[in-house]
Amino acid sequence: MIQAMSKITGRGQVQLPAEIRKVIGGEIGDTVLFTMQDDGKVVIEVIKKRKLSELGGSLKSSVAFTDLEHEANSTKEIWVNKRQKGTQ
Repeated sequence: MIQAMSKITGRGQVQLPAEIRKVIGGEIGDTVLFTMQDDGKVVIEVIKKRKLSELGGSLKSSVAFTDLEHEANSTKEIWVNKRQKGTQ
């Protein structure tokens, strides 16, 4: 069992101690869920953020991905065309 202490700041914040953070794999951007049980104990769970690279392929598309530079140029072209239509 690992125990560590932390103080509550004036803004009501608590910093997770490093040894706990390492064990639970907590990283910047993760969400921490606090659950108060009926017996008064608090359970802390870490909800991992999803990395953008993990989302690749999660949406189906009939258009094949070429490369990042081509996609960026296509997006800029679409954006410019929409802006030009809006000013006419």
